[in-house]
Amino acid sequence: MTPTTGGRSGRRSFMRALGAGAAAVGASGLLSGTALAQDEDEETDEPAGYLSIIYDDGPIEDFEMFQVHEEYGAPGCTAACPGLMNSSEEWLSTGHLQEMYDAGWEVMSHTIDHRALGEVPIAEDIEEGDTQIYADTNTQGRFEGDPLVIFDEDGNEAEATVAGNGEDDTGQYIELEEPIGESFTAAYTTRVRYTDEFTEEIVADSQSQLEEMVGEGQVTGWIYTYERADGLVGDIVPEYYDSAPRRDGAGGLNPEHDPDPHGLSRRYMETDHMDDDDIEQFLDNVANEPDYGILAGHSQYDTMTTDRIDFVLEQASERDIEVVTVQEALDIFGVVDAPDRTADENGDEDGVENGEQDGDDEEEESMGIFDRIIAFFRSIFS
Repeated sequence: MTPTTGGRSGRRSFMRALGAGAAAVGASGLLSGTALAQDEDEETDEPAGYLSIIYDDGPIEDFEMFQVHEEYGAPGCTAACPGLMNSSEEWLSTGHLQEMYDAGWEVMSHTIDHRALGEVPIAEDIEEGDTQIYADTNTQGRFEGDPLVIFDEDGNEAEATVAGNGEDDTGQYIELEEPIGESFTAAYTTRVRYTDEFTEEIVADSQSQLEEMVGEGQVTGWIYTYERADGLVGDIVPEYYDSAPRRDGAGGLNPEHDPDPHGLSRRYMETDHMDDDDIEQFLDNVANEPDYGILAGHSQYDTMTTDRIDFVLEQASERDIEVVTVQEALDIFGVVDAPDRTADENGDEDGVENGEQDGDDEEEESMGIFDRIIAFFRSIFS
């Protein structure tokens, strides 16, 4: 299997191609380093397409996926919940996260404890004095003491505090600490979510907690829990994060030209979502069309195995698709600059982007080649 190269910026690719063309002139004394030869080198250096792979939640299985990625020299993205990390052997530790980050992986935020920050429709009428509210899902009732707001399109609104959740013959419900003081009619536009202040607190604090582990300014991507991006959270996230890929009708294919970083599409690649033929067709689209592909998965699921990711990476390599982080992709496309890395690939804290020093050395080397080219032409015409 041929490794897929990752982590390349446009500037470094240009300098490599330019240096290769110039070196040919200096070595042969012929005009092989002309603009035409340089263009040909650049063209052969450009991959057929770009692919990002995102793993949700931050389970310990992400580290197993990391080891498969290492075999291909391909970075990935882990969307971690800092409140779950270090809590048990089932979740990544700070050490795991730092090792992955130092190897070029992107760390993304997925809330603190995997709360559903989006809006959830109310499924049954609510009467004043009720202590249970029935919603499409009861995930917002997982944590006692969480502050909620119920509202409708007419501007009616009531705050409540979570006491728990459950399910009965009527459906899933959220238990409230105190009886609700307002009546609501069940409708798609009657919804429940976390309060404004609490929502922003989770969005901001999950970022800051992760950056305590990998460095300030390094966590620039957000993944919506349960793919719920509607309402207030969708307005708050862009204030803190440069990107927020999500599952939508585009099926994980994105334009390389001026993509919307907060409208990026991703597709689940677990075996119950895509078979091998689906994977190959998806990667064919990435390689043959001007598309940027994003695949996602939950490594703790039985349907997301190391064999599956090995297959994805091998097929990407065969198609000359470069596996990059979301940060790198947006930088390559000229949309958002990738943050300077706080550690190099060897884990040395030096305050520069991975490979940046190498890029500077290449530039200096290329400038030396240019000096030799000039001297060569002077020798001809002198």
